[in-house]
Amino acid sequence: MAPSEEKQKKLKKLVNLVNRSEIASIKSIVSGVVRIINDPKASIWDLKEMVEIDPPLTAKVLKVANSVYYSPPKKIGEIKQALIWIGFDTLKEMALSQKVSEIFNKNGSVEGYSISSLWKHCVAVALITKMIYRKEFRERGANAYVAGLLHDIGIIVESQFLQNDFSLVLSKAKNAKTNLSEAEQEVFGLNHADIGMAIAENWNLPQEIAGAIGYHENPLKAEQGSSKLASTLYIAEYCSQDSSIGYSEAPFQNNEIFEQCLAELNMDPHALDLIVEDAKRELNEMEDQGLF
Repeated sequence: MAPSEEKQKKLKKLVNLVNRSEIASIKSIVSGVVRIINDPKASIWDLKEMVEIDPPLTAKVLKVANSVYYSPPKKIGEIKQALIWIGFDTLKEMALSQKVSEIFNKNGSVEGYSISSLWKHCVAVALITKMIYRKEFRERGANAYVAGLLHDIGIIVESQFLQNDFSLVLSKAKNAKTNLSEAEQEVFGLNHADIGMAIAENWNLPQEIAGAIGYHENPLKAEQGSSKLASTLYIAEYCSQDSSIGYSEAPFQNNEIFEQCLAELNMDPHALDLIVEDAKRELNEMEDQGLF
């Protein structure tokens, strides 16, 4: 069997395991919200209906909407009221964050790996990616936030279904001071980005998201439709690791690739300092809301 065929066989097996596990519980909400934000004909009330089909998610969203941070004039008792009070974009991000956080709520049992720190890292990357799109590109970046949240979902899969070998990967990355993806490639014959892309494609997420997840460790090889988002994810992950936000045990990203991504996107690196500070503030606010 050719190497590429062997890799595809492994990915298919992992995706099948994912779709029979608790990880798949986020699929309907994530796919539904992504469909709504990418459909110009969709209404904000479509988001309301999407959230309401998940009672536990509805309860979490209402709890946050009634928190001191949002301070509504009177208690918010339904998603429609929350949508009016906090707005579409905030509700969208809140719903995605609350739902995706469910697959990060287990304690990691592998030395050198903290699932809660990984979750904080993913949220930081999502925030920084979103802010780069809005502040630097002056674009809405509909898929930026969800791509950030899910970019490392492959690590969750490795830690759950390839636990013994995952421990070896972490050890190799630490002792050889190599990139996590390189250690994964050596042990598994694939990396967490490959796994994440396979899941995103299986869940019928837009190719921009799937491609960006698949190439967030090697953005300069991404196809045109996802190259901008992939490069932005790389920059966001670099900033998150450089600032030691969340999971930062793996060695930093490649500085040369980081510089190339900045050049490709025509970005001033100094602008990132303010964006990272804004992301840290928003992370603290989310922590106050009980997301971590």
